Amino acid sequence: MTVTRRVFVSGAMAAPFLAQLGGAAPATASAPLDTTFSLLDGLGEIRLTELALSRLAAEEIEVEAVAPATALMGADGTTVVGVTLPPEYATGTVNPLGQPAKGSARVSGGVALQNSKARMEITSIRGSMPEGRISAFLKVDDEWIGEQPLYAADPSAVRLSVQPGAPGQPTTLKGSGIPITPTQEGVDAFTEAFGVALFAVTDRVFTASGTGRAWPVPTLPV
Repeated sequence: MTVTRRVFVSGAMAAPFLAQLGGAAPATASAPLDTTFSLLDGLGEIRLTELALSRLAAEEIEVEAVAPATALMGADGTTVVGVTLPPEYATGTVNPLGQPAKGSARVSGGVALQNSKARMEITSIRGSMPEGRISAFLKVDDEWIGEQPLYAADPSAVRLSVQPGAPGQPTTLKGSGIPITPTQEGVDAFTEAFGVALFAVTDRVFTASGTGRAWPVPTLPV
């Protein structure tokens, strides 16, 4: 069996995208070894879907960025429709088709949801592959709930572009339009905080995207 080189991307893409790291397969003498990348820098973005925005608006729930994340404003100039987030770390691999297989990543900052009933902060978002689970630290009003598996991404829906740099330069990794759905834990946490179940586990509430630069991690000879 021949194996082509695999590369990674993540952290730069907001936990969701950040978690989109790929896996590895055995190599033969005639095929290059899989390549694992470690993120240097980048920026991730999570953007609320129209479904999520409309349902939040119905409950008068406003969205805020939690630093160091920054807010993405809607066309009206006042509504926050998403956030950009800097990565803390990311490492992993991606197969030749741009699909993730194994890896992990975390971003800094997060989002807050607030109305007259409650305030929920979702921060330090962490993603892992191949599980496709996206966890975050949850705070409701003044109570820290801890890290919870709030969202999920389908690895089969992820496609990443890999652009090798010039000799001595890092590789650029990009991804966009990655759908994010809530887990049952996420639905339950939202319902408990705000007293209403606005979302189901099948609802696409975010899309994730991002770009980053990464170096290959040296592979020791076997």
